[in-house]
Amino acid sequence: MPLVPSSMLLRLAEEGNFALPAFNVPVPEFILWILEESEKLRSPVVIQVAPVEYQALDLRMFYGTLLFLSERFLIPFAFHLDHAREEKEVLFALRNGCSSVMIDGSRLPFEENVALTRRVVILAHSAGVLVEGELGRVGGLEGDEAEDGDSFTAPLEAEEFVQRTSVDLLAVAVGTRHGFYDRTPELQFDLIEEIRCRTRLPLVLHGGSGTPQEELQKAVVRGVRKINFSTALRAEYLQAFRSFVEEHPGDVAVHRMLPSLAFRVKEVVRECIIASLAQGRV
Repeated sequence: MPLVPSSMLLRLAEEGNFALPAFNVPVPEFILWILEESEKLRSPVVIQVAPVEYQALDLRMFYGTLLFLSERFLIPFAFHLDHAREEKEVLFALRNGCSSVMIDGSRLPFEENVALTRRVVILAHSAGVLVEGELGRVGGLEGDEAEDGDSFTAPLEAEEFVQRTSVDLLAVAVGTRHGFYDRTPELQFDLIEEIRCRTRLPLVLHGGSGTPQEELQKAVVRGVRKINFSTALRAEYLQAFRSFVEEHPGDVAVHRMLPSLAFRVKEVVRECIIASLAQGRV
């Protein structure tokens, strides 16, 4: 199946009451491994890249890889821009294949977040592209700043934010964190339910890595429709890389390393898909 719009996958998730596993890809080979495991589990999937990730590699390289691989796989998959903080980043993504974008104004005061998100919605909707906004503060490391604390999403503010911005998805702070956890996360299920009830929007969890599978699945049942995964895949990739180098000192044949890296990353992808209740959906 060809690369499809994010809106198509979101409809599948709403109708089937599951979440879309959304994977950040720091290098293009991650895309192949994610799609291979997703095909095996018959799961739709979102491939996403944040500006902090494509600074070293051109965004068009990721889009080109997705277009090429769309001829090979039967599962539907979409391309998403994660954690944009400026309108110019969104515009670049619209020109290079993203069918949904996230504008992250969560560090801004409420009124400024509303204004920025509303401008991006107008821009993206004119191109038929979905917009994910964020309200509240998901703590931890996002890759480009010092660690910040949590600030849970307030349901009344979420309702107002959605009404004033017309976003299509809402990323919420309900107990997950970016990066590595220093404690077992405890999701606020009552908060998820209230935000979902007030906004009637698909909700997004950032920081899915490290959150217990049963916690994520309970969140999905309560209205989470997209879960972001990044740290778990990267950590497994780097550990597998280190292991290979230690076991094969002086070996510079990279092609011999790739199968072991792929195997380890795919194991994590499988766990994330199951945590999202997305297996067997297509």
